[in-house]
Amino acid sequence: MDAVEFFKNANRLCKNYKSCSACPVWKEGCCIVEVDDDSVKNIEKMISKVEEWAKEHPINTRQSEFLRMFPNAMINESDGILCITPCNIEGKSIGCPNGKSCGDCRREYWLTEVTDNGNVY
Repeated sequence: MDAVEFFKNANRLCKNYKSCSACPVWKEGCCIVEVDDDSVKNIEKMISKVEEWAKEHPINTRQSEFLRMFPNAMINESDGILCITPCNIEGKSIGCPNGKSCGDCRREYWLTEVTDNGNVY
């Protein structure tokens, strides 16, 4: 169930109970959801704006930043991740932590989100 569907159903649930104390989301004297028709409209509007912003501001990863500088770098066809292993960049001391395979380590490294100035989140 997505967020909008959740709030629509919570609003519907609220309308179907005559007494708040009989409602399953009523806890210790207060409603833990409390949504009405206006709330659902505001939530839908907020979600739309966040989706629009996210579309205009895609996630920057180490891989996307690297490919911006080196667009012809070799990418593994099977997983779409750069073929360069992290230990070739960070030094052999990085190793593949916790017994991960090189493929898992490579995927985690290259798909890590970075800020606009290159820092890792």
